[in-house]
Amino acid sequence: MSIFQFFANEYINMPRGRPREFNEDEAIVAAAELFWRKGLTATSLDDLARAMKMNRPSIYNAFGNKEAIYRKSLAFFCGQLDTAVEALDQDDDVVRGLIAFFDQAIDVYCGGSPPLGCLMVCTAPSEALSHPEVKGDLKDLIARLDEGFARRLVRAQADGQLETTLDPSCTAQLLQATLQTLALRVRAGSTPDDLRKLARCAVQALIR
Repeated sequence: MSIFQFFANEYINMPRGRPREFNEDEAIVAAAELFWRKGLTATSLDDLARAMKMNRPSIYNAFGNKEAIYRKSLAFFCGQLDTAVEALDQDDDVVRGLIAFFDQAIDVYCGGSPPLGCLMVCTAPSEALSHPEVKGDLKDLIARLDEGFARRLVRAQADGQLETTLDPSCTAQLLQATLQTLALRVRAGSTPDDLRKLARCAVQALIR
């Protein structure tokens, strides 16, 4: 199953209110795939109209401008990352939990054809300076991921798995830095095996 198919199934199957004449969920999933490939600036409204199977006036009426559609795409993608962070608590062993998290992220990043990496990391930074609201979205995601990692590390300290001298906040930021470099290396052509090896080395180096 491709990354597009995975997110499409997850998103479209979520409960919704009164249906419109078009399928809003399918339209956003199609827009997200397009932004994932081209980014915000390089994607035109004509591109979106073709991908979303809607005319331009309908797109404006339903979603607003191009930036609004992009931000909605980011929101749905980041919701999946939040779910992955929650999965960190499913294994009582912190190292196994972190490795499982990175494996899941790598599956997502490498799931497309070609592999697309992370929608947020690979597209939002270049747009942040000229789009303040996108900058806010990026800042919010970074904070949420830092918090999720730090919370898991604090729990591991309480369970006696980690030394109390370890700084959960700083280590969480370094774990997220690993996640970001994985996304960039996907775009540069790194293989899933290489990425998994890197993730394991990072976890072992940071979590002693």
